[in-house]
Amino acid sequence: MMKLQLSLAVCLVFLASMLSLAGCVTPGTTATVTSGQGGPDIGQAQAEAYNGPKARIAVARFKDKTGKGWWTGGVGDGMADQLTTALFNTNRFIVLERAALEDVLTEQDLGASGRVRADTAAEIGQIEGAELMVVAAVTEFEGAASGASGGLGGGAAGIIGGLLGGFQKSHMAIDMRIIDSKTSRVLAATSVEGEATDVNLGGLLGGYGGSGALVGGLSGWKNTPTEKALRICIQKAVDFIVTKTPQTYYHYGAQPAAAPAPAPATSYQAPAGASSGEMVVVVPESLNVRSGPGENFSVVFSAKGGDRLSVLEKQDKWLRVKAQDGKEGWTAGWLTSPVH
Repeated sequence: MMKLQLSLAVCLVFLASMLSLAGCVTPGTTATVTSGQGGPDIGQAQAEAYNGPKARIAVARFKDKTGKGWWTGGVGDGMADQLTTALFNTNRFIVLERAALEDVLTEQDLGASGRVRADTAAEIGQIEGAELMVVAAVTEFEGAASGASGGLGGGAAGIIGGLLGGFQKSHMAIDMRIIDSKTSRVLAATSVEGEATDVNLGGLLGGYGGSGALVGGLSGWKNTPTEKALRICIQKAVDFIVTKTPQTYYHYGAQPAAAPAPAPATSYQAPAGASSGEMVVVVPESLNVRSGPGENFSVVFSAKGGDRLSVLEKQDKWLRVKAQDGKEGWTAGWLTSPVH
């Protein structure tokens, strides 16, 4: 008994030393955006329920650039499905189906064949085009258990191997671009990373990245650190797309008819007043400045990304601003950043 206690004590001391040298791996997660920084965070972008105009967007199948042999077409489709569902749930986009487009075309061809009742047949020529395309590629992937592997056999090596083998770590990095499908111009690009050493999804399931069950080639990742790393990446991808899509692309649809109509733009009289001294900088590539504090007021002028504006007045989340050339108007405060 004395030898067993001594052996166990030696094992635990040795294990503590190894973990210390390795940086002491602890369960948890990390998420980073390695480019495309700046602008409003997702909390500001989602501060209130969104019912305004939407952007028309589609997600292409994800590609693999790791060259490690783990990839299948089902994995690429599954990742695209996860991001498609998450973008739809933001209510900021008209999300167009591309993964199942062949099935849609088959249904339309069936309707045109005369075998389907004419008044219920899917009409040819009505598929909507996407103004924006999201393309992505996985550039880093580590989905296996990390640390020393080992069984639960006898002796110190068996105990240490069994304990270290319980630490699972998953890491994923995704390069992503938002592209104007008409011009092929890249509007924004970033790299997001997700890392997990446990399987507790916690608050992730409450965000857009937690939307939807794992499907197809991703089903084998369920309840693993790899699923968590993926959901972290999807959440960060949605955050980036929401905050970096230029405002000019949000022009489909309107606010619900049941919403109270604001006063006509011509009836609003802005109070006179000098600048408070506060300055803000425009975050999007282009930002509309309107005649009143609301999206239904007419556009007075447009400010460019990086322009500095003087704040004259605040009303809820709207700012009355003055440009350097003297023009004044109201703009969305959540699309600007304070100048310190």
